[in-house]
Amino acid sequence: MEDATAAERGAGPEEDRRHALLDFLNVGLPSPASTATIVTALADARRAVAAHQARGRSLDDWLTGEIRHRGIRETAAVLAALEVPDQRHQTAETYRHDHPDRSTVLDRLLAVLDNGS
Repeated sequence: MEDATAAERGAGPEEDRRHALLDFLNVGLPSPASTATIVTALADARRAVAAHQARGRSLDDWLTGEIRHRGIRETAAVLAALEVPDQRHQTAETYRHDHPDRSTVLDRLLAVLDNGS
């Protein structure tokens, strides 16, 4: 993972968003996940979130079940929940509590999500 922020690399907002998403999705993994793994995990998580929202169901139970699967599945589920503005604060605080060592990556992701929402 690179230490320089996207702004320091001269990247624009889209590139900054991409790097923040990838850094978050790969945090805690022994090696970066493949693009196919990331795309699949995030698509599955976003579909699950959309299905729960369409039925008016809470994301809490689903997210609790997903975070039991450490790794890309966990971070993809957390990211999908963070993309729901009404869910963002609670999800971020729970994730920060569970993974205090990942606060910097989480803060960078939240800044990107807050700018894009």
